[in-house]
Amino acid sequence: MSRIPIFLINLDRSKDRWQFMLQQAQAFGLEFERVSAVEGRNLPEWLKSEFCDDRMSAGQVGCYASHLVVASMIVGRGLSHAIILEDDATLVPEFSHVASQAVANAPQDWDYIHLSSNFKKSVIRVADLGSHALIRYVENPSNTAAYILSNRGARKWLKPMPRVRPNDLDNRFAWQQDLKIYGVYPALAIQREQFASELGRPKVRPRWEPGPLVMLAGRLWNMREIGVRNYVMGAWADALNSARKRVDGRKRVAVLRNINRSDV
Repeated sequence: MSRIPIFLINLDRSKDRWQFMLQQAQAFGLEFERVSAVEGRNLPEWLKSEFCDDRMSAGQVGCYASHLVVASMIVGRGLSHAIILEDDATLVPEFSHVASQAVANAPQDWDYIHLSSNFKKSVIRVADLGSHALIRYVENPSNTAAYILSNRGARKWLKPMPRVRPNDLDNRFAWQQDLKIYGVYPALAIQREQFASELGRPKVRPRWEPGPLVMLAGRLWNMREIGVRNYVMGAWADALNSARKRVDGRKRVAVLRNINRSDV
């Protein structure tokens, strides 16, 4: 099984983060292609018209643009898919092997596979990957520290549109770009807390969510994506786990059997 190309997004001034990622590459036998991150609002010409909204901080704009630059590299080089990493991702030793297994077991029309989800809601098991599982989400997560992007997914993501919220939240509202999103459970990467955030904060805390009708459309879209029965079972498991947490304080994530495989 051939290795998946790995792009690492790293600001030129963040040498400590680059060294941290290099240490992991050497420890786990990985090869990264470093991509110089976009610094704030110093955007490539082809992206300037898409970032006219001023609600995001300069760091959030640069982060979003950096991910789009890598997506354009996937399309421009004709890659079928690639892994994209941020430079504060702590990887598990089996990262490369399980990521390859996830691609091999994903349906042909997958767009995006999360590798760094912070699991809070129930998920639907699609395929066993040994100690991990390929899953779909009842509610899409918002972390982009590590993921696999297909060529088709990159082209969907690159379609010109107003970029009005951080990239991880745009992916959470996946129906707006018709992204078919999968994930790996447990996560293959977590964001390292010892590094201070480079994103900055907007001047005023904005409301990122679309309106209620758009959110309702998103729920209906996700029901179609994962299957109505899977969605209902996931919502029921979340309600039950929330009630149990109020009693004993323990967080639980349900990994549910796929009721109807054709739905995923």
